[in-house]
Amino acid sequence: MPDDSLEGLVRSMLHESARIQMQVADDQSGRIVEMAALVSSVFEKGGKLLLCGNGGSAADAQHLATELTIRYRKSVQRRALPAIALTTDTSALTAGANDLGYDDVFCRLAEAYGRQGDILLGLSTSGNSENVFRAINYAREQGMHTLAFLGGDGGRILQVADMSIVVPYDKAADRVQECHIAVGHCLIDCVERLMGFCSEKHLTV
Repeated sequence: MPDDSLEGLVRSMLHESARIQMQVADDQSGRIVEMAALVSSVFEKGGKLLLCGNGGSAADAQHLATELTIRYRKSVQRRALPAIALTTDTSALTAGANDLGYDDVFCRLAEAYGRQGDILLGLSTSGNSENVFRAINYAREQGMHTLAFLGGDGGRILQVADMSIVVPYDKAADRVQECHIAVGHCLIDCVERLMGFCSEKHLTV
């Protein structure tokens, strides 16, 4: 038989996750749309989106990049959109960490792939990841747009990114990551609509 205390814990966790996402929906939906407008504009001009993060945020960066390059929903037939997760090449990451130091590994990859007018999206549940912070600073210096998905109070990265979504939770990374991927899905959905890929039959939630 299930442990009633664990069932209560599961309910509490899911309710808390839903509560946090509802708070972000109420307070920051407009900012998500602004980000989507920027991303769609850059794509339409031939630019690209670079994404970076550590740990679970690295997985989220790869997840979102794949949904842009391959597909998000099978009902929407569209061209591939240029998104690169800077976290996927283990040779580059380990060489960068060994030769340059891990704090600069995303800067180096942004230098390789980024161009003026592109976008760098950094993900950090604390808002203080040094390598994400440095990559965003580098991108700004090179004339790239900078976006961030953050947690807690936004940390240092909030002060340097052009636009940020801050999940107001600082107890652990899990609830923040759950909200980040939901926000990322909303962003992609909006990008597809803004770029004219969705017909009326696709206008569902």
